[in-house]
Amino acid sequence: MLSSIFEKKESIIFAALSIAVFSFLAKILGVIRDAMFSHYFGASNIIDAYFAAFRIPDFIFNLLILGTFSVAFIPIFSENILKDHKEADKLASSILNLFLIIISAICLLSFVFIKPLVSVIAPGFTGETRELCITFTKILLLSPIFLTISSVVSSVLNTHKKFFFTSLAPIFYNLSIILGVLVFYPMFGPSGIVWGVVLGSFLHFLIQIPQLFFAVNFKYQLVIETKAVLFRKFLKLYIPRIFSMGVNQITLLIAGFFGSFLGAGSLAAFYYANNLQAMFLSLFAISLAMAVFPILSDLFNEKKLDKFKDVLAKTTVQILFFIIPISILMLIERAQIVRLILGIGQDTNFSFADTRLVSLTLGLFVISLFAQAIIPLFSRAFFALHNTIIPVVIGLATLVVNLVCTYFFVKMFGEPGLALGFSVAAIFNALILIGELHHKIGHIHDDYLLINLLKISIASIVSGAVAYLFLNLISDMVNMSTYLGIFIQASLSGVVSVASYLLITYISGMEESRKIVYTIKNISKKILSSESPIN
Repeated sequence: MLSSIFEKKESIIFAALSIAVFSFLAKILGVIRDAMFSHYFGASNIIDAYFAAFRIPDFIFNLLILGTFSVAFIPIFSENILKDHKEADKLASSILNLFLIIISAICLLSFVFIKPLVSVIAPGFTGETRELCITFTKILLLSPIFLTISSVVSSVLNTHKKFFFTSLAPIFYNLSIILGVLVFYPMFGPSGIVWGVVLGSFLHFLIQIPQLFFAVNFKYQLVIETKAVLFRKFLKLYIPRIFSMGVNQITLLIAGFFGSFLGAGSLAAFYYANNLQAMFLSLFAISLAMAVFPILSDLFNEKKLDKFKDVLAKTTVQILFFIIPISILMLIERAQIVRLILGIGQDTNFSFADTRLVSLTLGLFVISLFAQAIIPLFSRAFFALHNTIIPVVIGLATLVVNLVCTYFFVKMFGEPGLALGFSVAAIFNALILIGELHHKIGHIHDDYLLINLLKISIASIVSGAVAYLFLNLISDMVNMSTYLGIFIQASLSGVVSVASYLLITYISGMEESRKIVYTIKNISKKILSSESPIN
């Protein structure tokens, strides 16, 4: 029993580390991608049209596949893979074939009715911005088809605890978008940017295919068996999840709808800031939630509810250990972060007015980063329990909160109101999810969670104060009108802040900080021993 639990814990750590490393690399490439966008286009109508053009393809894909498919598929596939490998592969093949037909048909219909659809998602766009949005959207409608295949493949591999190539795929996706800016844009004009996205979606699935057939011995079948018992069980979990994910996509549609009326650059500021905060969200929150989900599914299927709670509580603390201090540091250094990443280059089109707008928007996003971080974990916990109703109801309530808040905040504050409405809705979503899960399965080691949350919060506030102090001290020592001066100020204050956070959490006895310090010591010893002279 103990060895089995230890093996599960080790597999979670290894899987999360694998996902996190590649997620970090993908996010670094995402930062480079956005830096190129801001350098070449600033916060302009081209970028407004580019981000708005994702809304229809993303709505189709995210509603039906991303975050919807895997949480319904993995528990069923996990339950049956050991019983009958051939039948499990037939289920995956049936679902892949059916979804390819559905997604392709929807994309084709969207292409035919593209003009009225763009009028719905961005009614404030006119002239060149509207025409660019229409052209971009037509091209981007190819990407959901490729990404659908990729998601089915990823879910099969993740169920088999194979995370390497599924984690590697986003790197190829972002590399292709960068290629679109550097190569396709000069060749084809603005449409070259979105052709880079389509190439990236193609490579996203292609990179995973060898591992699917050779590592897990998947047997693809040209069948669609909708009457099979496994397929019906999948649909029972899948259909309610559509409504839950639909809420997330409608939240972005709401931002795009209101943002289209706010003038050139408004949507760009929203999405630039959202991408910056999402870097750490994907790295620490989503990677852990993805890695732990198959484990939670297994534990529930094995009727080990106590171990289910152990894993859930531990993962929650691990996520918040990183996310809360990062949130505070990003809040304090938001202007420096925006200028260093998006304002790079002497001939940049990203102005200081753009910097102020994006940094304000970023600050309003990060106040809810802790909530955004735990939503993926707790929503997956419900689906591991085969509970589909509660997340849907909470999602619908969140949608109402987001719509009302965004409407009033945009009227009061303009562009920043988009991010503020988003954050209020995210916090509401997280709190209700926690409360309902607590009601469903009882206490989730509440004392453990509260004590560690208190330690993290105190250490984060102190380290944030340290960062603020050093920002002001260093600003008097460097030339703040130069890129190098801003970099020195932000990096030094950030390093001191992180060091103070680790010190405080280490003294308070947090296991996470002790592991980090232990790892740093080991690496330092190896480096010093390799550099020591041979006698």
